[in-house]
Amino acid sequence: MVSIKDVARHAETSFKTVSRVINGDTRVRPATRERVNEAIQALGYRPHSGARMMRSARSNIIGFLSDRVTTQPHSGDILRGAQQMADAHGRLLLLFNIDAEAGDEHRRRAFELLMEQRVDGLLYACDYHRDVELPPEMQQLPAVLVNGFSTTTALPALVPDERLAAQQATRLLLAEGHRHIAFLAPNPRSVATPLRTAGFHDALIEAGLEPSSQAIITACVGTPGGEEEYRVESALAQLMSAATPPTAILCGQDRIALQLYLALARRGLTPGRDLAVVSFDDQQPISGALTPSLTTMALPHLEMGRQAMTLLLEGDPPPGTLTIPFSTTLGCSHRRV
Repeated sequence: MVSIKDVARHAETSFKTVSRVINGDTRVRPATRERVNEAIQALGYRPHSGARMMRSARSNIIGFLSDRVTTQPHSGDILRGAQQMADAHGRLLLLFNIDAEAGDEHRRRAFELLMEQRVDGLLYACDYHRDVELPPEMQQLPAVLVNGFSTTTALPALVPDERLAAQQATRLLLAEGHRHIAFLAPNPRSVATPLRTAGFHDALIEAGLEPSSQAIITACVGTPGGEEEYRVESALAQLMSAATPPTAILCGQDRIALQLYLALARRGLTPGRDLAVVSFDDQQPISGALTPSLTTMALPHLEMGRQAMTLLLEGDPPPGTLTIPFSTTLGCSHRRV
């Protein structure tokens, strides 16, 4: 194994000078620093992380508590975004997968294990936008919540801007000339549902339309993130039997859009041609597999992960909630063809 003394001999300098270069001492002359770094590269020397931790009182490790994020394909980009920024800043990401439904003891044990590794900060990420009960111990070090918020613990949080996304999605349909737009709302127990409903209303009012004149039907019931029942077929039957059927439907999530595509096909109807459709989440493989291609508002999972890690690395972030905008994945389903 290559030692720091080997590096010193190769660079023709002292042990202490090599140590100063490794620890970022700016008083080392540039020429000497370059010679030491070349020796480190040539010999493949790797500084001992434990020794550096003791000297700097920092571990350069960021803890990542994944509340089912890594077990859900649609939210895994949170981890990927956080990892990208950790790599860019020379930090190591230490991951623990937890399940809030397993109880506080499970989360507390994961937190204790991270503390034993002397992590410099902590990201707590949720699989979907929701209120999270956190152990009070989380306030012992810099921490950021991702895709969730806490009404009981004062921490900075990054969440998707559900309301703005719904407003933008509805504007797409309005821009195509639609004035009879129905909203198939997601689970009423979901945090996102009232926000997406409000954004739908915002766009209608902006266009001079009365929100109460547009139909809103709950198309999903059950436990958010758990067992849910979709009622799209009956919702579509109700809408199409109305005196003035909608010419466009805003689906509260891609799973609802999938059910709507199937229900329309059973009636011999085609999204886009017979009924415009816009959705939310850009959940794969649903959104990428539908024909015609689905126009959907993509959850900002990757960007939330990136921004959360950046916020943490910049220092001890203050409490507060930041909303991150969705992006638009344009398909053909919202257009008149």
